[in-house]
Order: sequence, then structure tokens, then C-alpha cells
Amino acid sequence: MRITELKLKNFRNYEDLELHPDPGVNLFFGRNGSGKTNLLEAVHYAALGRSHRISSDANVVRYGEDAALSTVGTETVLGQREITVRFHPGEAQKKEILIDGKTIRRFSDMMGCLRCVIFSPEDLGLIREGPSVRRRYLDMMISQISRKYFIALQQYRTGLDQRNAILRNLRTDPSAGKSLLGVFEEAMAEPAAEIIRERRRIVSHLSEIARDTYLRISGTEEQLRIAYHSSVKEEDNLPESFCRLLQENREDDIRLGMTSVGPHRDDLILTLDRNPMKQFSSQGQVRTAALSMKLSQMKILKDDSGEEPVLLLDDVMSELDRKRRASLISEILSFQTFITCADREDVDCEKVSRMWQVSAENGSASLLPVTP
Repeated sequence: MRITELKLKNFRNYEDLELHPDPGVNLFFGRNGSGKTNLLEAVHYAALGRSHRISSDANVVRYGEDAALSTVGTETVLGQREITVRFHPGEAQKKEILIDGKTIRRFSDMMGCLRCVIFSPEDLGLIREGPSVRRRYLDMMISQISRKYFIALQQYRTGLDQRNAILRNLRTDPSAGKSLLGVFEEAMAEPAAEIIRERRRIVSHLSEIARDTYLRISGTEEQLRIAYHSSVKEEDNLPESFCRLLQENREDDIRLGMTSVGPHRDDLILTLDRNPMKQFSSQGQVRTAALSMKLSQMKILKDDSGEEPVLLLDDVMSELDRKRRASLISEILSFQTFITCADREDVDCEKVSRMWQVSAENGSASLLPVTP
């Protein structure tokens, strides 16, 4: 899988751009704020329908304009495809996604059309930040593999929002819809079971790949292990076990006004030589583990589809020492890769296929091709 074309219209600080990247390593360098990350964000929208850095789409539209457009042309073993994301902040339908010119009705319809993995400095938080960061990492990875998983996530979140609304009402009025709790819990059970099953399966595979990747990058014998920790402990009959767990925690949940157990509270446990990484790892170990997880995600996506996903590296080279930079470059040479950095010297230019300098003047970004 590779990107053959990227076209932007009033997207962020790009007024009008048409880019034809190389199938190999593509480097974009320039000053901070020039628009490098915006290119990767446009690709991410085409892959997952959302930004990797913001939750709102409103700021995607260039200042002073009414709408924006991001179009990505791809080439796979099945042929060519075109994915377009249109942004209309002032309209009822604020975002529209088209596959080969036809509007899709559900986000799940775009899953797998373009598979990509992004690694940015914020991803170092995979190790030391809270569980939500690691859950998001898992959900983004598995959603690109399984449309069924993505749909289960949406269904579960809808049921969770409804259950939490009832719990908040019950804090002030003990009779406010308590009989409906069971209805929403049953509706959440099957999606919850699908989420837990897929997470367990993928994490088992992820742990093996990440262990080997960590050994290669670090050059040590340290053993990285990743385990999925779920509040639903029983392996058999997950829907029934999930409902029973919610029932057991109802009174506590009413007092808190929120659902305290379920897939939305689960976590990944990372250890290095059996020591919890969050408490005991050095900064170098954290960087290597985060990088290993992202590269392992690439392999899992490739193993699932038989095609190599696109890799997006957003200003991470400056966060890595020379040894880890070299290890990273050697790991990614078979992938189509988009790298952004402030200083072109951060990347071994002999490994770069095409290079552009990104600059911005009067709020408008432009690309200048540069010989590697």
C-alpha cells in the first residue's frame, strides 16, 4: 500500500497543494509552525476520519475560508482508490468522507482503505501517561484491522454514555430510570465482549513482536513484555461476566455518577525485565519501548492485510539519540514513510528518496523540492 497523491485545498495553512510522494522515505523539514505536521494530519484524516492531535475538526479549515478539502490517492494490490475528506464547519454535516467519489454513510466504511501508523513525540506518553493513551493506541490499531471492532467501539460508547446519564440522574433522584440500567447494560454486553476478545488477541501478538523489536533497537538483553489488564477477568461467556460486573458495581457507580468498570477502564501493563516501566524505566528505555510498540503496530497491520501500511514520523528524530535514529531508519526502509523534522541533518539523507523544505509566509505554507 502506498500513497500516490496528496491534494489539499484550504487545509490548515495550505491554500492549494498537490504532492506526489515517493514510494520510499519522504522527508519534510522546516521551522516549527511552518506546516509540516499538517501534511501528516491530512493523511491521518484519510485513514481514520479524524486528526491524531485534536478532537475538533473546526480549526482544520484555513482562516477566512468556509470549507477545506483533503484528498489522498492510494495504490494497493486491489487497485487505485481515492479518499476525500471535506470539512464544512458552518453546515449541519460538518465533515463528509468520500471513497472514489461516493459519500460514505458510516465511518466504519473507510476502515482499511488506507492503513497508516503515526509516531509523534506525544507517543512517548504510551509508557508513562495514563491508561487512556494506551487504550487509544490499541483502538486505533485494531480499528484498522477489524471493522467489526470499530463498530463495537461505537456501540459500546453509545451505551456507556446512556448508562452514565442515568447514573448521574440517580445521584439526585433514586427513582430516575433505575429500571433502565439493565437494558443498557445488556446492550453494552456484546460490544464489550468483542472489544475485550480482540484486545486480548492483538496484545498477545503485539507483546511477542515488540519484545523482539526492542531487543534489536536497544542492543541489550532486556525483555519487554506487554499484557492486557481487563476489569472483566473471566475468559468464558464474556457478555454474562460483563453484565454481572456492572451489577456488582451499580451502587458505587450511582454514588460516583459514572461507570467504573468495563473496557473503557482497561489498560496495557508494560514491564522491562518484569519491572513496571512506568515507575522504573529510564528516558532511553521509554523511547525505545514506545518506538518498538509503533513498529510492532506496523508489522501487525502488514500481517493482517499482506500490505505494508504507510508510516508517519512526526518530529521524532530529535527525540532519539544517534543509535536509535539509525535503528529506526533500518527498520522502516521497506515502508513508504513520511518524516517531518526541523533540521534535515537529523535524518541520514542517504536513506531519503525525496525531500522538501516546508516554509510559511503570510500564513500560507509551501513546499520546495530539495535534492537529498
